[in-house]
Amino acid sequence: MKRVVKILAVAALVLYFPVILGFVSADRNKTVCRDIRTEINDSTVNRFISSDELRLAILQKYPGILGKNINDINTENIEHFIEKNPAIENCEVFFTVGGVMHVEVDQKRPVLRVFEDSHTSYYIDEDGEKMPLSAKYTAHVLVANGYIKKLKNRDELFKLAGFISNDEFWRSQIEQIYVNKNGEFILVPRVGDHIVEFGPIDRMEEKFRNLKALYQNGWDAREWNVYKKVSLKYEGQIVCSKAK
Repeated sequence: MKRVVKILAVAALVLYFPVILGFVSADRNKTVCRDIRTEINDSTVNRFISSDELRLAILQKYPGILGKNINDINTENIEHFIEKNPAIENCEVFFTVGGVMHVEVDQKRPVLRVFEDSHTSYYIDEDGEKMPLSAKYTAHVLVANGYIKKLKNRDELFKLAGFISNDEFWRSQIEQIYVNKNGEFILVPRVGDHIVEFGPIDRMEEKFRNLKALYQNGWDAREWNVYKKVSLKYEGQIVCSKAK
């Protein structure tokens, strides 16, 4: 008897789903886009674009979209249009019951602002790609300046900035990367009057490990403003210099 009941239940489900899908399909054919709701997933971190601006951009690009049958709206085209914005990483567009179009966006995350010269400034995002500046929002990120054009490989600058940005300790400690005339790196900390002569990118993790040990275990509170330069250029040692 139980086996018969199970067979009947399965048969009912097999018949039920095509009927329901038919109703949904028929209802969709009659559904029009009645509203657009936008969501910026990381708006508390970056504010390069707002939900209102995104909604307005869609309405200006597709002026007849409200009231249009949802079957006639190409959501992939809308996604591609939105992703052309240099501040947007990706976009997903979909409809829910009732004809509401949802637009969900992730912004790019800058990790570095580069001042290449007095006229050229831009961001580098977490993928190593350039991002233009925004007229309405300034990201509070690590800054790089100096002789940027002296760098033989700018990926080294991104690698150094990425290491700092991805480490909570260094993100709170280092505020600036300066490139000197030799194309080597100098770090400017937030705390203390000293600079850090980092040198080339080689032995990067070892250099940061040694510097962290100095900050946490080597100096007492009075010494933070005594030394003017800390050099990590020499393997196996840290050289601290006082002001002359």
